[in-house]
Amino acid sequence: MRKGWVLLWGLLVIGGSGCSITPEISDQEGLESASSLILNDHAWSLRGRLAIVKNNAAESVRIKWQHWPDSEKLAVYGPLGRQLVVIVLEGRSVVIDYGADNKRILQDVTKGVDFGLGFEVPILAFRYWLLGLPAPGNQFVYVPEGFIQQGWRVFISKVVKVEQYSLPKKVQLSYGDVKLKLLVDQWQLM
Repeated sequence: MRKGWVLLWGLLVIGGSGCSITPEISDQEGLESASSLILNDHAWSLRGRLAIVKNNAAESVRIKWQHWPDSEKLAVYGPLGRQLVVIVLEGRSVVIDYGADNKRILQDVTKGVDFGLGFEVPILAFRYWLLGLPAPGNQFVYVPEGFIQQGWRVFISKVVKVEQYSLPKKVQLSYGDVKLKLLVDQWQLM
C-alpha cells in the first residue's frame, strides 16, 4: 500500500510541475534548419582546407566559397597560395576559370566539375553538402552522421556554432577511391 502512495505522489508531483518530455532535435535536423535558412536568406562565405586522397596519393588545397542569393564563387588554391581554379555559379550556369586563358562556360552542369584536381565533383550538389544538406531534387539515403547522394558519402564529423546557427566544421566526402576532408577554418555570415 505504501508503494502505491509513493507512486501516486510521484506522478502528481511530476504532472503538477508542468514538466513535459519532448524529443531533442538531432544535430542533423539542426544542421538542416540552419543551413536551409542560410542558403536561402543570407550571403555567407567560408574559408577552409580540403585534403584530397585519390589512388593512394594525397594533397591539400585551400578553398574560399562565397555565396550570395543569386550567385556563388569557389576559389581553389594550391601550394604557396597559387590559384588553381575559380568557379562561378549563376543559377545552373557555371563559368570555370583555370587561369592562363583557359576558361570554360557550362550552361547546365548535371555531372560534375573538375576543381583542377583530376576528378569531377557534382558542383550543384557540393554547395549543399558543404552546409551538411542533401541537394534538393536528388534522391539520398540518411546514414549515421550523414547521408549518401549521387554515389557520394557525405559525413559531418564536427559542427560549430556560428551566431545562432549550427554549421559543419568538418565534412568528409568519399566516392570510390576519392576521399575529401574539408576543415572549415572560418564561416562568415553577411
